Amino acid sequence: MTLFISIAIIHFFALLSPGPDFFFVTQSAIRQSRSHAMFAALGISLSILVWAICALSGLHFLFQKIAWLQQALIILGGVYLFYLGIQLLKSAFNQKPITLQNLASAPKSKTSLLLQGFFTNMANPKALVYFSSVFSLAINADLPLSTQSSLLALIWIESLIWFALVAYLFSWQKMNSAYQRLSQWIDGLTGGIFISFGCYLILNRD
Repeated sequence: MTLFISIAIIHFFALLSPGPDFFFVTQSAIRQSRSHAMFAALGISLSILVWAICALSGLHFLFQKIAWLQQALIILGGVYLFYLGIQLLKSAFNQKPITLQNLASAPKSKTSLLLQGFFTNMANPKALVYFSSVFSLAINADLPLSTQSSLLALIWIESLIWFALVAYLFSWQKMNSAYQRLSQWIDGLTGGIFISFGCYLILNRD
């Protein structure tokens, strides 16, 4: 039980740190609807689960052996976030702002938001380093498969609950009204954050 509590606490504080995932969900909630934002949250949580599974299966150690593969993924992730940021900056200066669905030339659908949420999180391969570090502190080779599976379920559910809560809060009518007044500033700020994260991934690949 102590193991589960420790992992849950560490992951909770990691989730509290605002990043591209947080801003993607808030934009989805404000621009679309609560249900749309829930699909974005689901996509992000599924991506987090994938990174956790990769860390648990030792993919991080493979990256250490094949350095160019990790570097390539980090660069691709940085370019993707940079692209999203550029599109948001364009919307901030357009009279007719584009929606997040337009960022990947996808139709307005919950499925497209789910996929965009998934790839927004997958764009940061350093999540693999994070989970590898967390698991190395608490998990050993003798840990039963059932316990490992339960830990993965814990991480996925905790992530889904957090981003679903963000989607719920930012889909309130008051949030939507505030967004209508500040849409250009919000889009510009969010675009700048995405570009900053993208540049950070590209320029800091250690």
